Amino acid sequence: MKAKPNMTPAKPKSTKMTPKNTPPQSLSPFQYVFATVICITFFSGGVSFWISTEDRPSPQRERIFETCNSTWNMGVGAIFGLLSSKVVQDNDDDDNE
Repeated sequence: MKAKPNMTPAKPKSTKMTPKNTPPQSLSPFQYVFATVICITFFSGGVSFWISTEDRPSPQRERIFETCNSTWNMGVGAIFGLLSSKVVQDNDDDDNE
């Protein structure tokens, strides 16, 4: 006759690490705006780069290239502007505490 292995139940997870009944964190409006600007900027940059690799783009594609290139430039400026405003805002919050 074999002896049964000593099976101990698994220890429950600490309640300190995972609080119960906490709603999931939603994104702040800043994060939504920042993600949107990032997506539009990189999409414009990608289209601009893709069109620039063509030998002889049509006049319509040249206009699309100019629009996407302008959007890329404005988007990069907006990204740096948003980041700098966030840094200033966070520094002001630290000063108030």
